[in-house]
Amino acid sequence: ALAEREEQAEQHEEQIETLEQTLFELRGEIGGGRHVPPGVRVLSLRDNPAQQWADLRQAALDRLKEENAALLARLASLDARAPSAAASTDAPGTPGEELVPRASWEAACAEKIALEDELRAKEKRMLRLRQVFAAKSAEFREALGAILGVKLAFYDNGQVRVTSQYDLGAAFVFQPAKGGGGAEGGARMQLVAQGEGGPQELPQLMRNWVEVEQSIPCFLASVTLECYDKWKREREIGLGE
Repeated sequence: ALAEREEQAEQHEEQIETLEQTLFELRGEIGGGRHVPPGVRVLSLRDNPAQQWADLRQAALDRLKEENAALLARLASLDARAPSAAASTDAPGTPGEELVPRASWEAACAEKIALEDELRAKEKRMLRLRQVFAAKSAEFREALGAILGVKLAFYDNGQVRVTSQYDLGAAFVFQPAKGGGGAEGGARMQLVAQGEGGPQELPQLMRNWVEVEQSIPCFLASVTLECYDKWKREREIGLGE
């Protein structure tokens, strides 16, 4: 019975962690301005650099599409009129019609195929790089968890979520502090949000290490020790029952 309860508890913890990850990702999307709820209209300046680049790109694509369609229609009509055109060209005194050379068309097609192959190769390399990066990131997070006892989640807006492995409710969100780095030249981080769990001494730890000492590493180390002690006591009580 105890093993089943421990297995159920682990499954619940994994589900809670997944939901928390999704929630924090949505918060990161909202904080970064990339999440637009349904029925909401985002206003922007009409003449901004992003819109100018998009307009130029769309204009170039439309022009290329029109040229491509015109060339295809021209070649189709030429293929249909090829026998009569050849007969009229061979007749004496009849000037030949100026057409797109087939060699140019074949060269353009070959260049298009080469560019498509190059694009596919680059996409394959990018996919491989993303896979390698994801694997290395997973190894990095696992190493941090094994060494420091915390789980890290990084977001595009610069925020970092730190969750204790011994108490998934002991989660803290940090972001780079405004105004430069710390005393030793490193980036200073400030606490912007926290989870609902954590040790009972959490307010005192925050007041001592975050507000007075301004040492995030010492704060996280103290939280890890308190969470480990709590986790160990609960485990011993569960085994005793």
